Amino acid sequence: SAAITLFLATTDATIVSTILPTISSDLNASQLEYTWVGVAYMLTQTAFQPLYGKISDLLGRKTVLYSSMVVFVTGSILCGGSQSMLWLIIARALAGIGGGGIVSLVWTITSEIVEERSRAKWSQALSITWSCSAIAGPLLGGAFSNVHVSPHIIPRDRPLEWIPPLVYLNLPVCLVALVVLLLALRGVDVGVSRQTSWHTFAHTFDFLGLSLFMCGSSCIIIGFSFSGSLGWDNPGTLILIISGVAVLILGGCYEVRTKRDALFPRTAFVDRTTIIILAINFLHNLCFNAGTFYLALYFQSVESLKPVIAGLHMLPYSLGSSVASLPVAWYISWQQKRTGGISAQKLMISTGLCLAALGFGLMITLNDLSSRIIQSVFPLLCGLGLGMLFHAPYQIFTKTLRPKELASGTSAFFLVRFTGATVGLSVAGAVFNSRLSQLLPNGIGSPSDFNLNQLNLITPLALQLEVVHAVSVSIQTIWAICCPCLGVAFLVGSFTNAFASYSI
Repeated sequence: SAAITLFLATTDATIVSTILPTISSDLNASQLEYTWVGVAYMLTQTAFQPLYGKISDLLGRKTVLYSSMVVFVTGSILCGGSQSMLWLIIARALAGIGGGGIVSLVWTITSEIVEERSRAKWSQALSITWSCSAIAGPLLGGAFSNVHVSPHIIPRDRPLEWIPPLVYLNLPVCLVALVVLLLALRGVDVGVSRQTSWHTFAHTFDFLGLSLFMCGSSCIIIGFSFSGSLGWDNPGTLILIISGVAVLILGGCYEVRTKRDALFPRTAFVDRTTIIILAINFLHNLCFNAGTFYLALYFQSVESLKPVIAGLHMLPYSLGSSVASLPVAWYISWQQKRTGGISAQKLMISTGLCLAALGFGLMITLNDLSSRIIQSVFPLLCGLGLGMLFHAPYQIFTKTLRPKELASGTSAFFLVRFTGATVGLSVAGAVFNSRLSQLLPNGIGSPSDFNLNQLNLITPLALQLEVVHAVSVSIQTIWAICCPCLGVAFLVGSFTNAFASYSI
């Protein structure tokens, strides 16, 4: 039930990628509103991460998890009733607050109720769920778009016919998962609240640190998200990104020195191994999300496949990332029982990064003339490598934490993960648009002037082939960036060292 809830929360972040044009058309959205629908969920999901750990220390893990599920479902229902873009954007932001809490607390509770030597085996379900949800989101959105049913819109004239499928999905599944969790966790002491009074909380909680991290992460996400429409040379884009990075650095320095109850463990800012793991976490999710979105675009635009059929062609990538988690978890669990060290995790991280870098490197050769075999084998290698990285870094990260630091440490881990995912999409989008603008034939206009999923409608045929080739080369540029990013992650990963492991 925890994995199912996690699936809903992570899928909701990506499902609008393919359904957004239909939603925007229904509500006559402007370009600014169009962008904010996608940004709103990721923004609140990321910005509120620093809060979940400390609040769960005060109120208890289960209370915060159940509350997050209620907030998520409420946001989904409000999305379903949206009659304006402002309503939809606010509802998406509310759902993101709940979704972020679900992700953080599910991983925290799993780490606390499972003994350390068996943690790899039990966390594999969460890792598989995460990788599957990133693929399922765009595919579900594409499927709903194909039948012209907007999953978040209920027109006034046909309220029963157009009730959004995702509300039907989120509401009953979350309710069932909530009931099962209530029964399964009944009597289980997990993250019991400290019985701290609200008066003490107000005098010890790190409100300044929270403000710094929320403002910094928000500026970065908004800056990168709008870079595709405003351009990298736009002063607003540069100011947001630079100021966001500066505020986060300031927040890190403050957290190390503050005498209040810090939001994140001090090791997250001073321990070399912890910093390296967070860097790997960031680069892994940057490349994974870029690969998920733009491999789907490759099959839909270059190969002219419908979204659902494109999803079938992405199975090597999606199943590869899911299946790889199984043997990795078994191997780590076996090694943990033998040695109790981190050698198995380090080996899997290094192997995964090498395999993923190789996969992205080979995918640079994918073009409009590639055979079906190559279109399957290269993404498979990439998916296998990326799938090996979903929980091994988190296991090493938790080993550097004391039991009382687990919740706040998990919040830091997922703050970095969500930021990497958002930056990955934004950077990939900016690179794609910039490269495509350079390669498009004269007279065709800009990338925003035509539908990338309907290139087969361009006439004459010679012009169509030129445009398809330009799109193919533009996507290749994204793979050319992901490959060295993973190479850098591999190099810095070799500097991890041994440390004291705190049993939880």
